[in-house]
Amino acid sequence: MTVVESIDGRPGVVMRLLATLKTLLLGTLFCTTPVTAVLVLGWLMRRMRWQAGATGATRPGWFLGERGSSWLGRLLGGFAANVREGVLATISLFLATMPFSVIWLLSWWAGWENSFSKGYEQAWVGPVLGMTGVVLFCLIMIWLPLALVHQAVENRALALFEWQRVRSVVRHTRWDYLLFAVFSVVLALPLFGQRSLVVFASDLIPGFDSMSVQLTTDIAALISLLTAGYVFVSLVILRGWSARIYVRAVGRALQGPESDLWQSTPIAPPSIGSRSWKLTHWLRASFLGIIWFGLVSQIFVGQFMNHDWHLWVTHPFTLLPWAG
Repeated sequence: MTVVESIDGRPGVVMRLLATLKTLLLGTLFCTTPVTAVLVLGWLMRRMRWQAGATGATRPGWFLGERGSSWLGRLLGGFAANVREGVLATISLFLATMPFSVIWLLSWWAGWENSFSKGYEQAWVGPVLGMTGVVLFCLIMIWLPLALVHQAVENRALALFEWQRVRSVVRHTRWDYLLFAVFSVVLALPLFGQRSLVVFASDLIPGFDSMSVQLTTDIAALISLLTAGYVFVSLVILRGWSARIYVRAVGRALQGPESDLWQSTPIAPPSIGSRSWKLTHWLRASFLGIIWFGLVSQIFVGQFMNHDWHLWVTHPFTLLPWAG
């Protein structure tokens, strides 16, 4: 037995490390642009399906397809699958997040732009729209992480909007789902710092104001690359965690009166009993809304630091895994 190949034919330590390094490098590079971020989203969807143990799911690759397929399928099958699932997931997430992101864009236009142009008569429109979007964000995020897993597991377009089944799986979560939300908000803090860096760069980097344009451009590129790597690693952790929560929740749902909803599920979850009371479910949902307020606060404050309009529409944890 060697470190390259184990005694049972599986990859050894060196091969696993090389594969992990390749995944990290490619994932980081693909997170640097919104177009290639679609590939990362598709890869994450396939990885969630594999982690959930869905029938026929295999560990996803970036380019190569499954062994035994045609030469073209073997050469580009993984790439094609990532594109397909990435596009479908992007469409679903865009539709799901559009209610609050569009309202925020209108709030930005009616609030900040209204103030800049001295149109104070309607100054109340911006804050009202903004807070409406905040409420919608907190409500939608109660279901969105597991709805995304549901679409990955079902491998079906717009499965994210199968409301009865998504509501059922969220209803059968436990307190680990709250821990997942807390951890998501904490992991988002460096992204908030990166979006705010443009304001404090002169204070944090000695001599920044006197640097050449080329040097500042190189520093910005390095920060973007490091951010992309952080986004990729964070999402690998969070999406894998949400997939495990989903599997356990479906296992509980199969033991209760909602079992009919899950008879056709492509996963084989463990049998877990003990349904939670409705009061416990609503209490947990209330806590989730409060926790996700931590993320929306980062988005709002970060927008005051960086006025790029697209930051209202996309955040790596809610739409595309793009470090933009």
